[in-house]
Amino acid sequence: MRHAQSKALHAYWQARRLGGAAPYRADIEPQDIAALLGHVFILGRIDPQHHVFRLAGTGLCELYQREFRDQNFLSLWRGHDAVHIQATLEASLSGVSPASVIARATTMEMQQVQVEISFLPLRGPEGLVDRTLGLFQPLEAVECLRGRPIIRTSLREVRPPANPGFLFAQNARPDSQRPVMIANDQ
Repeated sequence: MRHAQSKALHAYWQARRLGGAAPYRADIEPQDIAALLGHVFILGRIDPQHHVFRLAGTGLCELYQREFRDQNFLSLWRGHDAVHIQATLEASLSGVSPASVIARATTMEMQQVQVEISFLPLRGPEGLVDRTLGLFQPLEAVECLRGRPIIRTSLREVRPPANPGFLFAQNARPDSQRPVMIANDQ
């Protein structure tokens, strides 16, 4: 994880684990991560193709100029990027291990900003690891977007979980278009 905010959320998640596999959603206290809340999100896994926003911070919603509650996180991605994001989320949940990606967020006028998106698995009330605590952290000043909404999010790097629950598809893209796979630097 690159950004200080991403590292802070990861450290908080690690502390909440208490040596266990993943903390419960109820263990996450908003006041403990107040400085991050604008870009924090929580996803609920319905099935492999549906990781639905249960919560999305106002900063994230403002960047896209839309509300995300009950929307599928995978709908932010197109084509092979959606396949890689789905695989990253599924591997993070099944391997109970953090993951992150670097993406490019683009407006209709082609203004762009790099973002780091962190995925940290959580347990739901039934004890199943079926939720994701996430952070959508811009790596550059968002003023370059000039208040225009993000309309496209494209994958640049995948930092898969250290303990992936399953392998990524090997031939999802030609090598020239495949995002860089880097071991998650926990």
